[in-house]
Amino acid sequence: SMGLLTLKPVLYAFNVDEADFSLGRGAARAAAEAALRSVRHRDPRTDASTIVSAQLEADLAELGSEEQAAYLEALGMDAKECLELGLSHRVLPTMVRQLLGLDLVYTGPGVPRENTETVKAHLVRRGSLTAEGLAGRLHGDILRGFVCAEVAPAATLLQHASYSRAKDAGCVR
Repeated sequence: SMGLLTLKPVLYAFNVDEADFSLGRGAARAAAEAALRSVRHRDPRTDASTIVSAQLEADLAELGSEEQAAYLEALGMDAKECLELGLSHRVLPTMVRQLLGLDLVYTGPGVPRENTETVKAHLVRRGSLTAEGLAGRLHGDILRGFVCAEVAPAATLLQHASYSRAKDAGCVR
């Protein structure tokens, strides 16, 4: 119950050069796993690892979106996949949430994104809250009079022009 730092899950991020990140990704990942096996107090059940290329990401940050795509393709990488999923600013937050057992929940008024700026993200412990419990956490007075919740995955909502269109398409439970 002391919550010692050594008992917490650890995320190991291995910084590799551009060539290893783009062309030798499998070999770089295997080398990282071999290095992890030598870590004395590592817990393979709770710890996680990934490879990143800080230099590649620094170079990409200085380029426009079209130049980024061209640069990644010149390195032999799928630009769309890499920009959407493979860079550390996308991968690491997701891995940390998974490692710590957290979920990301969005709340908002259900109107198109361009008509509101009140959509908010909340981190909650995975499996700890129902829709009713989340509403109570955010607005204590709602908990007493909470009647129902309409729920839809964020990715599904983003595929529709508005919440009402997602609801009409049958995507809301």
